[in-house]
Amino acid sequence: MMAAARTFPAFLRLLVLAAVAVLAACDPSPPMSVQTLQQPSQITQSIRMAEYRVAPGDRIRVVVLSDTELSGEYEIDSAGMISPRMAARVQVVGMTPTEIEDMLRNRYRADGLLRSPRLSVDLVARRPFYILGEVTRPGSFPYVSGINVAQAVAIAGGFTRRASKTRITVQRFNQTLGMEETVTEDTPVGPGDIIRVPERWF
Repeated sequence: MMAAARTFPAFLRLLVLAAVAVLAACDPSPPMSVQTLQQPSQITQSIRMAEYRVAPGDRIRVVVLSDTELSGEYEIDSAGMISPRMAARVQVVGMTPTEIEDMLRNRYRADGLLRSPRLSVDLVARRPFYILGEVTRPGSFPYVSGINVAQAVAIAGGFTRRASKTRITVQRFNQTLGMEETVTEDTPVGPGDIIRVPERWF
């Protein structure tokens, strides 16, 4: 009886150590291979309020009221440029639609094509977002205004059975390579963002 009393604490200690080992193996937040930002970035906080600036992959429509033959739709190429009708290629990356209007108005006037150019520039389609990892259909998808991570995952067919829903990251468009923000399913997604859904560890 006394021998049993002496061995019981040792047995209990073994159980505690085993439980700790299991919990460590199931840790939902292990070190990641990229540098992550634990607090929401300024991009996330202002993504719905910022004035949109175009980048490669966006498509814009130029409507020239003074001469409809000069109107057209243009996708911004990998160099951040478009080729408006009757005008040389112009750099538009980082500009708002209003700034593009002003630039084209001055260009047509300077080239002598239009004396008093009247035109408008509208955003037709935003650059796609990307979702990689443990979703049914990883890849690129047309951007939907106001979308969040959960909606992006749904567009990609939903999570796989191996997906970790607690370690999703987003690399914001034009953010430094390797800098990813840890997000939740409610986090907003912007055009050109890359969402990564890792595999869970157990």
